[in-house]
Amino acid sequence: MANTTYSTSVVSVVEYFKEHPLPHQGAPMLYQAYNELDRSRLPDVIESITGPDDMVCEGVVRSARVNTHITKEQEHNADVMLGLVYMMVGGVDEAHDLVLPYSLPEDSEWGGPAVLDSPALGNATYSHALVHRMEGKYVGELGMIGWDNARSWFSETPPDHVLFNKVSKAAENIGARKVLEEADKCLLDDIKGRKPWSWKSLTDLFSRSAQSKALSLFCDELHNLEISMILQHCNGVVNKSR
Repeated sequence: MANTTYSTSVVSVVEYFKEHPLPHQGAPMLYQAYNELDRSRLPDVIESITGPDDMVCEGVVRSARVNTHITKEQEHNADVMLGLVYMMVGGVDEAHDLVLPYSLPEDSEWGGPAVLDSPALGNATYSHALVHRMEGKYVGELGMIGWDNARSWFSETPPDHVLFNKVSKAAENIGARKVLEEADKCLLDDIKGRKPWSWKSLTDLFSRSAQSKALSLFCDELHNLEISMILQHCNGVVNKSR
């Protein structure tokens, strides 16, 4: 059974995130290894986070000590979840480095050794796509702009990932139709009737956000909602009831 309760450290970040939502278009990425990144550039709330163990609820830790071991699925998703927590406070490079080993099937300069066939592959790949979608218009690794890189990673995300359907419904609930009717009729025609929307449609939506103030604000809201949803999904895996 999924658990929607966060650890004490994560609760602090989630509350900060609610008060300080992110713009969907971030800044250029630094592309530095996780241990070389300067955490002082991030808000103080992240200081309570020391590693993936902080993703695990106190009750689950006690249960594991007494009854069973933390599974590989929980361990790997805790790293992905840690990346999402960093993303919530603007640590997009930290997020990138943490999800890279589970999503890229080869060793990398920033993420280190690859973890092949990880049970967190789907969530890591989805989160990796979010990193580059937030990179957006800026040129990053391999000379690709963020949106193109995001399209590539979304295409690698399992098509049956539970969030695709949930995100499309969430978009409709916050007024996607009305915003797109005013800002981008072509994109509206492309996604009309699709449930779930395709990864390409969602990325195209963000890449065209400069067309209007309404569309940009809509993308901000959807972006923050999507981060919250994938965090909650990973938390349900990490803090699975026993």
